[in-house]
Amino acid sequence: MRQRTVSRFPLFLVFGSMPSMKAILVGASLSWMLWGCGAPSPGPEAKPVSDGVGQGEVVPAPPAPPDPAASASVATAEPVSAPTVAPEASPPGWQPIPAKRPKGFPGVPFAEVRAFAFDLENGARPICSGPLDEDGTLCSTVARPGVKLSAEQAKKLVALVQQKSSFGGGSKCFLPHHGFVFYDEAGVPVADISVCFMCEMATSTPSIPAARPSGEGGGSVGISEKGVTALRALCNELGLPKCDAKKPNDFGLPPP
Repeated sequence: MRQRTVSRFPLFLVFGSMPSMKAILVGASLSWMLWGCGAPSPGPEAKPVSDGVGQGEVVPAPPAPPDPAASASVATAEPVSAPTVAPEASPPGWQPIPAKRPKGFPGVPFAEVRAFAFDLENGARPICSGPLDEDGTLCSTVARPGVKLSAEQAKKLVALVQQKSSFGGGSKCFLPHHGFVFYDEAGVPVADISVCFMCEMATSTPSIPAARPSGEGGGSVGISEKGVTALRALCNELGLPKCDAKKPNDFGLPPP
């Protein structure tokens, strides 16, 4: 019977010494643990890192710097000037109103009468001596559009200026702020009256036969107490401003 031969090759040469094997096993275990507990490697599903704005919120990009070319074009652009206002033209068919008419005042047919206030912010020498300029346009300080008189009010005004009792007295001053303009059917002025309630004086074109010239020049005439009362009442009835003003300080710019 054949006997089995047992190798006499030392076991420690095959497996090594026991302490070395333990070190290998411990090292392998630690490597496995570190690999399992470590941070996952970034992959396609990784989310963007937040900077504190909000969890997972994407921070907007900063605004783009201004375009120097665009800024230069704005800086060098020409300023836009305000449109110029064309001067007011005389009404079509306008003819200067004569100083006197054979049939008195207004001396011709009229279709409408308007009351106006002017120089309301001027307490010194008049800028406008009446509602009309010499070319038939309204004077520069006249408050537009004025107030149209009713047929009854126009009739009352004409009757008032045709009475001699409406005139007389007066003073040396003349600071008018109210007036009346008579228009024909085409809207062309045919007569006007300018009134100063403070000085109790008036002027008109054409002249009023019933009025007595004051002798102060300029065609002004004195208005009697009766005439002033009646004209002032009509002024207030029409709603014109400052009909009851007594002194120049009642006009002028309002205090700041």
